[in-house]
Amino acid sequence: MNQSHTQARQETGTEPSESSLGRDALFSLLGNRRRRWTIRYLTANGRTQLSELAEQIAAWEAGVPRDEISAKQRKYAYTSLQQRHLPALDDAGVIDFCPVEGVIEVTDQLDSLDIYLEIVPSNTIPWSIYYLGIGLAGCVVMSAIAMIDSWPVTALSTHEWAILFSLTVTISAIVHTYRTRSMRLGSQELPPEVTHDP
Repeated sequence: MNQSHTQARQETGTEPSESSLGRDALFSLLGNRRRRWTIRYLTANGRTQLSELAEQIAAWEAGVPRDEISAKQRKYAYTSLQQRHLPALDDAGVIDFCPVEGVIEVTDQLDSLDIYLEIVPSNTIPWSIYYLGIGLAGCVVMSAIAMIDSWPVTALSTHEWAILFSLTVTISAIVHTYRTRSMRLGSQELPPEVTHDP
Protein backbone atom coordinates (compact mmCIF):
# COMPACT_ATOMS: atom_id res chain seq x y z
CA MET A 1 0.00 0.00 0.00
CA ASN A 2 1.29 3.45 -0.81
CA GLN A 3 2.22 4.87 2.61
CA SER A 4 2.17 8.53 1.67
CA HIS A 5 -1.26 8.21 0.10
CA THR A 6 -2.62 6.25 3.05
CA GLN A 7 -1.16 8.75 5.51
CA ALA A 8 -2.78 11.60 3.62
CA ARG A 9 -6.15 9.85 3.80
CA GLN A 10 -5.77 9.31 7.55
CA GLU A 11 -4.77 12.92 8.16
CA THR A 12 -7.77 14.22 6.26
CA GLY A 13 -10.12 11.85 8.05
CA THR A 14 -11.16 10.01 4.88
CA GLU A 15 -9.85 6.61 5.94
CA PRO A 16 -12.96 4.37 5.95
CA SER A 17 -13.69 1.85 8.65
CA GLU A 18 -15.03 -1.63 7.93
CA SER A 19 -18.43 -0.68 9.32
CA SER A 20 -18.66 2.35 7.04
CA LEU A 21 -19.35 0.19 3.99
CA GLY A 22 -22.91 -1.02 4.39
CA ARG A 23 -24.72 -3.54 2.23
CA ASP A 24 -26.60 -0.89 0.20
CA ALA A 25 -23.42 1.09 -0.42
CA LEU A 26 -21.62 -2.09 -1.44
CA PHE A 27 -24.28 -3.15 -3.91
CA SER A 28 -24.31 0.36 -5.34
CA LEU A 29 -20.54 0.23 -5.64
CA LEU A 30 -20.61 -3.12 -7.44
CA GLY A 31 -23.53 -2.09 -9.65
CA ASN A 32 -21.07 -0.78 -12.24
CA ARG A 33 -19.39 -3.26 -14.56
CA ARG A 34 -16.06 -1.46 -14.71
CA ARG A 35 -15.78 -1.41 -10.94
CA ARG A 36 -16.57 -5.14 -10.77
CA TRP A 37 -13.97 -5.81 -13.43
CA THR A 38 -11.45 -3.67 -11.56
CA ILE A 39 -11.98 -5.74 -8.40
CA ARG A 40 -11.73 -8.95 -10.46
CA TYR A 41 -8.44 -7.88 -11.99
CA LEU A 42 -6.99 -6.65 -8.70
CA THR A 43 -8.07 -9.79 -6.86
CA ALA A 44 -5.99 -11.80 -9.30
CA ASN A 45 -3.02 -9.39 -9.46
CA GLY A 46 -3.00 -7.52 -6.14
CA ARG A 47 -1.22 -4.43 -7.42
CA THR A 48 -1.18 -2.79 -10.82
CA GLN A 49 -0.74 0.42 -12.74
CA LEU A 50 -3.71 2.43 -13.98
CA SER A 51 -2.47 2.14 -17.57
CA GLU A 52 -2.34 -1.66 -17.35
CA LEU A 53 -5.78 -1.90 -15.78
CA ALA A 54 -7.30 0.45 -18.36
CA GLU A 55 -5.82 -1.64 -21.14
CA GLN A 56 -7.33 -4.85 -19.74
CA ILE A 57 -10.75 -3.28 -19.13
CA ALA A 58 -10.78 -1.87 -22.67
CA ALA A 59 -9.87 -5.29 -24.08
CA TRP A 60 -12.67 -7.01 -22.15
CA GLU A 61 -15.17 -4.41 -23.31
CA ALA A 62 -14.09 -4.67 -26.95
CA GLY A 63 -13.80 -8.46 -26.87
CA VAL A 64 -10.32 -8.37 -28.38
CA PRO A 65 -6.78 -9.15 -27.16
CA ARG A 66 -5.06 -6.34 -25.29
CA ASP A 67 -2.63 -5.68 -28.15
CA GLU A 68 -5.54 -5.04 -30.53
CA ILE A 69 -7.38 -2.29 -28.69
CA SER A 70 -7.27 1.17 -30.17
CA ALA A 71 -5.77 4.23 -28.54
CA LYS A 72 -9.28 5.69 -28.29
CA GLN A 73 -10.63 2.63 -26.46
CA ARG A 74 -7.67 2.66 -24.06
CA LYS A 75 -8.01 6.39 -23.37
CA TYR A 76 -11.77 6.14 -22.79
CA ALA A 77 -11.30 3.37 -20.21
CA TYR A 78 -8.33 5.16 -18.63
CA THR A 79 -10.18 8.44 -18.17
CA SER A 80 -13.31 6.76 -16.82
CA LEU A 81 -11.33 4.70 -14.31
CA GLN A 82 -9.13 7.59 -13.21
CA GLN A 83 -11.88 10.16 -12.73
CA ARG A 84 -14.81 8.08 -11.55
CA HIS A 85 -14.42 4.42 -10.72
CA LEU A 86 -11.09 4.19 -8.91
CA PRO A 87 -11.85 7.16 -6.63
CA ALA A 88 -15.17 5.52 -5.72
CA LEU A 89 -13.48 2.24 -4.85
CA ASP A 90 -10.74 4.11 -2.98
CA ASP A 91 -13.27 6.11 -0.94
CA ALA A 92 -15.01 2.84 -0.04
CA GLY A 93 -11.70 1.49 1.24
CA VAL A 94 -11.54 -1.61 -0.96
CA ILE A 95 -8.53 -0.33 -2.92
CA ASP A 96 -5.75 2.14 -2.35
CA PHE A 97 -5.38 4.39 -5.41
CA CYS A 98 -2.62 6.96 -5.78
CA PRO A 99 -3.59 9.26 -8.70
CA VAL A 100 -0.16 10.87 -8.86
CA GLU A 101 1.73 7.61 -9.31
CA GLY A 102 -1.13 5.75 -11.01
CA VAL A 103 -0.67 2.82 -8.61
CA ILE A 104 -3.63 0.69 -7.49
CA GLU A 105 -3.50 -1.87 -4.67
CA VAL A 106 -6.09 -3.97 -2.90
CA THR A 107 -6.79 -3.45 0.80
CA ASP A 108 -7.66 -5.88 3.57
CA GLN A 109 -11.27 -4.73 3.38
CA LEU A 110 -11.58 -6.36 -0.05
CA ASP A 111 -11.55 -9.76 1.68
CA SER A 112 -14.72 -8.84 3.56
CA LEU A 113 -16.61 -8.50 0.28
CA ASP A 114 -16.50 -12.25 -0.47
CA ILE A 115 -19.83 -12.93 1.25
CA TYR A 116 -21.57 -10.52 -1.13
CA LEU A 117 -19.89 -11.67 -4.32
CA GLU A 118 -21.32 -15.14 -4.77
CA ILE A 119 -23.02 -15.58 -8.11
CA VAL A 120 -26.31 -17.52 -8.14
CA PRO A 121 -27.01 -18.82 -11.67
CA SER A 122 -30.56 -18.21 -12.86
CA ASN A 123 -31.25 -21.93 -13.38
CA THR A 124 -30.42 -22.97 -9.80
CA ILE A 125 -31.99 -22.49 -6.39
CA PRO A 126 -30.23 -20.52 -3.63
CA TRP A 127 -28.20 -22.64 -1.24
CA SER A 128 -30.26 -21.41 1.71
CA ILE A 129 -33.41 -22.94 0.14
CA TYR A 130 -31.49 -26.13 -0.68
CA TYR A 131 -30.37 -26.57 2.94
CA LEU A 132 -33.88 -25.81 4.16
CA GLY A 133 -35.10 -28.64 1.91
CA ILE A 134 -32.53 -31.05 3.32
CA GLY A 135 -33.53 -30.09 6.86
CA LEU A 136 -37.23 -30.63 6.16
CA ALA A 137 -36.51 -33.97 4.47
CA GLY A 138 -34.54 -35.05 7.53
CA CYS A 139 -37.45 -34.13 9.81
CA VAL A 140 -39.87 -36.11 7.64
CA VAL A 141 -37.61 -39.17 7.63
CA MET A 142 -37.04 -39.05 11.40
CA SER A 143 -40.80 -38.69 12.00
CA ALA A 144 -41.50 -41.57 9.64
CA ILE A 145 -39.00 -43.78 11.50
CA ALA A 146 -40.82 -43.10 14.77
CA MET A 147 -44.32 -43.61 13.35
CA ILE A 148 -44.10 -46.11 10.49
CA ASP A 149 -42.90 -49.69 10.68
CA SER A 150 -42.92 -50.69 7.03
CA TRP A 151 -40.89 -50.34 3.84
CA PRO A 152 -39.22 -48.08 2.72
CA VAL A 153 -38.64 -46.71 6.24
CA THR A 154 -37.46 -50.09 7.48
CA ALA A 155 -35.07 -50.52 4.55
CA LEU A 156 -32.42 -48.85 6.72
CA SER A 157 -31.88 -48.79 10.46
CA THR A 158 -32.11 -45.56 12.44
CA HIS A 159 -28.32 -45.34 12.54
CA GLU A 160 -28.07 -45.92 8.80
CA TRP A 161 -30.62 -43.17 8.12
CA ALA A 162 -28.62 -40.83 10.38
CA ILE A 163 -25.40 -41.66 8.53
CA LEU A 164 -27.09 -41.13 5.16
CA PHE A 165 -28.43 -37.76 6.27
CA SER A 166 -25.00 -36.73 7.62
CA LEU A 167 -23.32 -37.74 4.35
CA THR A 168 -25.88 -35.76 2.37
CA VAL A 169 -25.24 -32.61 4.40
CA THR A 170 -21.46 -33.08 4.27
CA ILE A 171 -21.33 -33.67 0.51
CA SER A 172 -23.65 -30.71 -0.05
CA ALA A 173 -21.38 -28.50 2.04
CA ILE A 174 -18.32 -29.62 0.06
CA VAL A 175 -20.04 -28.85 -3.25
CA HIS A 176 -21.28 -25.53 -1.88
CA THR A 177 -17.79 -24.56 -0.74
CA TYR A 178 -16.25 -25.50 -4.09
CA ARG A 179 -18.85 -23.64 -6.14
CA THR A 180 -18.67 -20.57 -3.89
CA ARG A 181 -14.89 -20.34 -4.26
CA SER A 182 -15.00 -20.88 -8.03
CA MET A 183 -17.72 -18.29 -8.60
CA ARG A 184 -16.47 -15.42 -6.45
CA LEU A 185 -15.60 -12.20 -8.15
CA GLY A 186 -11.98 -12.45 -9.20
CA SER A 187 -11.71 -16.24 -9.07
CA GLN A 188 -12.31 -16.72 -12.80
CA GLU A 189 -9.94 -15.51 -15.47
CA LEU A 190 -12.69 -13.78 -17.44
CA PRO A 191 -15.63 -11.75 -16.11
CA PRO A 192 -19.00 -13.52 -16.56
CA GLU A 193 -20.07 -10.79 -19.00
CA VAL A 194 -17.19 -11.74 -21.31
CA THR A 195 -18.40 -14.87 -23.05
CA HIS A 196 -15.18 -15.66 -24.90
CA ASP A 197 -11.47 -15.19 -24.39
CA PRO A 198 -10.43 -12.09 -26.34
